[in-house]
Amino acid sequence: MTCAGVSRTWQRICEDDQTWRQKCLEKGYVEFDAPSFRFLGGWAANRPNKQAGMTICSHMDLQEAQQNRQAREVAYGQCYERSSWKSLYLRKRRIISNWRSRAIQSSTVIEDDFQQTICLQIRPGRIITGSHDYKLLVWNVEDAQPAFALTGANGPPMSYQVSEHGKYIVCSGFDGSLRVWCGQTGAQLHVLRGHTEHISCMSLHGTTLVSGSHDQTLRVWDIVDGKCLHILPVAAWRCVKFDGERVVFFGLGCTVNVWNVHTEECLHTLTGHTWPVDSLLFEPERDLVVAGSDGTIRVWDVQRGTCIALLRSLEELPFAGRCFGLQLRGNILVSYYDSDVWIWDIREGGSCIHHLHGVNGQTSTITSLQLLDSGLMVTGSENGRVMLWDVDKGTFVRDLVRSRSSEPGRYYLDFKATETSLVCGVRSEDRTEATKLIFIDFDASYP
Repeated sequence: MTCAGVSRTWQRICEDDQTWRQKCLEKGYVEFDAPSFRFLGGWAANRPNKQAGMTICSHMDLQEAQQNRQAREVAYGQCYERSSWKSLYLRKRRIISNWRSRAIQSSTVIEDDFQQTICLQIRPGRIITGSHDYKLLVWNVEDAQPAFALTGANGPPMSYQVSEHGKYIVCSGFDGSLRVWCGQTGAQLHVLRGHTEHISCMSLHGTTLVSGSHDQTLRVWDIVDGKCLHILPVAAWRCVKFDGERVVFFGLGCTVNVWNVHTEECLHTLTGHTWPVDSLLFEPERDLVVAGSDGTIRVWDVQRGTCIALLRSLEELPFAGRCFGLQLRGNILVSYYDSDVWIWDIREGGSCIHHLHGVNGQTSTITSLQLLDSGLMVTGSENGRVMLWDVDKGTFVRDLVRSRSSEPGRYYLDFKATETSLVCGVRSEDRTEATKLIFIDFDASYP
């Protein structure tokens, strides 16, 4: 800013595209979709109101949002046109600022008659929701309206996976079958049969799917051809992670197993936990496996099969050993149990850098947590509150969504977040209120 104020020549130098390109690469900023106008159209028609029962905090009214966007376009439009990389850099910083402190410009609340939203996924331009009343819906993000329903399921969706670009959607049911739909049209492509009991876990990598069942087998599928490629005689009942070659899973025991699906051989059995494993994370880029149980979290180098970090602090809690929501960004790992959140550094054997609890944390049982690349963390809890945290500082930033009811344990809340948006599914435990879908866009400002 100081240099750009010297003269027009210096201003042009300060907007050199290669300089801003280097700054973007250093920060890891990548291209986004076209700027959003979601605060208009269908989003404007379904903006939150008192009847919705949920408050979106620091919300800007529609007229103010339109004026704000027009003012920014007038003030900064030429700058963005001159330097595409500077535009990207400023836009990214603006999005982070929108998350942290600025009034929310764009949101919509939709009520539907699903009995219970149980899972959410976000893909470019689409949101996928599943519920216990057999409903699988694909929504258009731009107008916040259903695009189509996925039909053919003969039971409530137990879990589902969406391919990276939303081309395929795979759902498992109680009958041991898997169904594959086209993510663009909703047409059913395949019904994958082979498991003899219900499927408890699955993981999709590219167009290859791994499914685990109570029939004590893991099956590997090609979802394009609808064919079973491999059958592994192992019990993976609760969680499975897959990178296209190696599958990592645990069953009812205390070990974590690593198999090569192509050679159908066990590569490693990772030991150390004394209780059944509760949660599992696999980062294939660095060959890291993380598992939580018995009051500890263990980090293994899966290439060598050795434990490189042992994290302890859960034994102070009742029912010690439960550990959920493992997420890893760089060397920062987060986990939660009940209303407590731990933030860890996994380097040099591992250490706890922040413990968010009591007056400094959530005051109700956490039902959903997500760590963002921008150093922020989002948590949702049974009191209908969605909170934003600074992971590096271990501090509360602000509320994003809040229930108008003060009753603890009244709501079950699930959400998914991207760097630019947040989607929440909120249902009341007594089912006296309609299930709500809350969409918030943090990119609704020019450019």
